[in-house]
Amino acid sequence: MRISIIGQSASGKSALAKTISKKLHVPYLQIDRLWLEAGGHRLRPNDIQGKEAIRAHLKLHVEKFIQQDGWVSDGWYSRVQPIIADRADQILFLNISLYRRLTNHIRRVFVDQRHKEITWWDELKFIYKIIRRTYSRGPKIKTFIRDHQSKIITFHKYKEIKRYVENLH
Repeated sequence: MRISIIGQSASGKSALAKTISKKLHVPYLQIDRLWLEAGGHRLRPNDIQGKEAIRAHLKLHVEKFIQQDGWVSDGWYSRVQPIIADRADQILFLNISLYRRLTNHIRRVFVDQRHKEITWWDELKFIYKIIRRTYSRGPKIKTFIRDHQSKIITFHKYKEIKRYVENLH
């Protein structure tokens, strides 16, 4: 089975992908990890050449990864998501409320560790980005979902996700 997990920031994509990967014994690709490894967190907003290099890095690794028979990926990067979607059997959309996602992120900052490469201060500043991205990425996600309706399974609550995982085989 090939599963892509999408959703807004801090919706639980990575945690779900890890769980599914273990349950199905398939490899897992965290697109945020590729972005970090390529230096995306150090980019300046006007560094067009750097952005293109990171986009090429993501595309190369994603294209290679999805050639496998079974996998799970998580992340929302609009430039590679169509490539992943074409190969995926299912696309899980975590449509979790903004309030819950902000709570998730704050817990990650103070209790868990998200990414070692990102400073504590940058993690706190990410709260603003979560809010901003909710509105700026929302229309793109809605269009993507409409274009891939036959593969989309939408979850609004973590209870629904838990039931899905329990029945997954």
